[in-house]
Amino acid sequence: MKKILIIGLVLLSLFLIYLTNMDKKVYYLALGDSLEREYLDNSEVYGYSHYIKKYLKEKDLLERYSDDFAKVDTRITDIIRDINNNKKVTTSKGSFSLKNALIKADLITVNISSNDVFNKLNKDNLIFNDVYDYIDNLAFDLDRLFELMREYCKEDIIMIGPYNPYSDVDRVDVYEYFNEKYKDVCLKYDIIYLDLNDVQKTDGESYKDLANKIIDKMNKNLFET
Repeated sequence: MKKILIIGLVLLSLFLIYLTNMDKKVYYLALGDSLEREYLDNSEVYGYSHYIKKYLKEKDLLERYSDDFAKVDTRITDIIRDINNNKKVTTSKGSFSLKNALIKADLITVNISSNDVFNKLNKDNLIFNDVYDYIDNLAFDLDRLFELMREYCKEDIIMIGPYNPYSDVDRVDVYEYFNEKYKDVCLKYDIIYLDLNDVQKTDGESYKDLANKIIDKMNKNLFET
């Protein structure tokens, strides 16, 4: 009887150690469009989420990484639809659904809509009031998205704000408004907001630098003691 009890305690201890180590691993899900990518010298596509994946892997913290639900020209409403339809993908590791990924994720990064605002500000027949109205609609959709995401994910979500590639006052004001609207929505749903309003791509900001900013946020939140 004593021997059985000892074996049981050993097995329980091993199981608790397994759970502790497993809990330290990060399931990382990258959502949004896939425009935040760059081509390396070998023509490999490599974006900020890949640098984060590499960082977690080198630290032996990566449980799983997925950017399978990110694609070019994705809109906020596309992600909402994909969640509601519980979109499924098949990879070398098998099939899984978006809702399942949201539930399992320890970390989610979201980048969305920045390119749309940039395109509107770059039009020859630019009407600033139209851009502000468009941002209001984006913020409304983002609220719907985060409300839906929070039904499945209770862990850390990092929203990546837009780059400001302009220096003229009117467009700078638009990006400040854009940031404030997105910040307000993120605050409502306890989403970490990464403000890039003072960063310009023309200043040499690379995807690796962006990844480092996210990693800094991640370390302060996901791994804080």
